[in-house]
Amino acid sequence: MKSYEELYEIVKKSVSEKRFTHILGVVERAVEYSEIYNVNIEDAKISAILHDVAKEISQEESYKLLEKYGVELDEVEKKNFNLVHSKLGAAIAKYEYGASDDIVNAIKFHTTGRENMSILEKIIYLADATEKGRKYKSELNELTRDEIVDLIKKDIDEGLEVVLRFSLRSLLSKNLMIHLDSVKAYNFYKKV
Repeated sequence: MKSYEELYEIVKKSVSEKRFTHILGVVERAVEYSEIYNVNIEDAKISAILHDVAKEISQEESYKLLEKYGVELDEVEKKNFNLVHSKLGAAIAKYEYGASDDIVNAIKFHTTGRENMSILEKIIYLADATEKGRKYKSELNELTRDEIVDLIKKDIDEGLEVVLRFSLRSLLSKNLMIHLDSVKAYNFYKKV
């Protein structure tokens, strides 16, 4: 497994400045959450630096790489290219950089979430959703980003439920398909 410092340089050269700024925001937030929840900081930093490594790869090249790594897409992913970078990024992390299964899963599910996530998966999902550059539409979410961050720091699962709910509302407002993993995640973390 390459070190965070090595991956930092690789990712910096492979994405746009705007994307790299977002990625560094996710790294910062992931470290913040990891310190609270006693998660390995290096694993969190590696997961965060790699979470969008495939985001700017063209559709044509993405499909070639998916085939190379033997990654299959489900029906929703085939219809929504925005979801493909998570699975492709996870494959790149695994096959090119030797990432652990937990890091691979944190990258793979950082967009959709899933039920029964590991603590690292939760941290990367939430760090991506709450990094400082993210904009929140107030009409879709009852809390501000800063209020959500405070909630996550007190109760990660409650924060996860709020972010999942916001994500579902956002997808519905854009008339986009919702991945079943997101629905299952929301139902799993919904406090009854």
